[in-house]
Amino acid sequence: MNNIEIKNLNLKLGNSDILNNISFDIIAGKITGFIGNNGAGKTSLIKCLTSFYRNYDGSIKINNQDLKTIHISYITDSPVYYEELTFGEHIEFISAINESKELIDYYIDLFEVRRYLNHFPSELSKGTLQKMMIILALLRNKKLLIADEPFTGLDPSQVDVFKSELISLRNKGCAILISSHQLSLIDEICDNFVFIKAGQVVYASDKSAKENNTYDLYRKYFGK
Repeated sequence: MNNIEIKNLNLKLGNSDILNNISFDIIAGKITGFIGNNGAGKTSLIKCLTSFYRNYDGSIKINNQDLKTIHISYITDSPVYYEELTFGEHIEFISAINESKELIDYYIDLFEVRRYLNHFPSELSKGTLQKMMIILALLRNKKLLIADEPFTGLDPSQVDVFKSELISLRNKGCAILISSHQLSLIDEICDNFVFIKAGQVVYASDKSAKENNTYDLYRKYFGK
């Protein structure tokens, strides 16, 4: 089991306390929804999980191994790419070592991007760039997937396609964390929820154990 344990995590940037005593688990074979308003600390925590920030106190471990030493799959809402590589060359670069052509073709067709493979990032829409980031992440490590506002730029049909793929990965034992400020986008696919407000976890629970539905809990903590 590839569970991630976040324990007593604190992050300070300059003179500002960004994260305060954060503790929760990301469980293998589960989709954890990470909910909070803009500025609540979601992206900062994800930057700790992806080792962009390393100057935090506390621990992040997978199977008791420090997460700083482990590669994970990461999807951001702000696509990162090489301007000199085409869409297809990005896929070749990521998948050269260990992915089959069948799987590559599966994702290309699933997200309907074959006609863009010879295009450079500057020629692509934000939605198509987001699809590229999703495909690149899915072609990497299948054990741990962290997604920060991953539906940005996707049309409704592609949101549904991606949700179905996330469910498939979950059923294969992948540990998944999805960050969003829109509960409606992720409520139906998440097994667990963590709510963060002003850098602190205010609620964390297994979805099946909650006393109220997720929207009631959301209104309780965020007032809308």
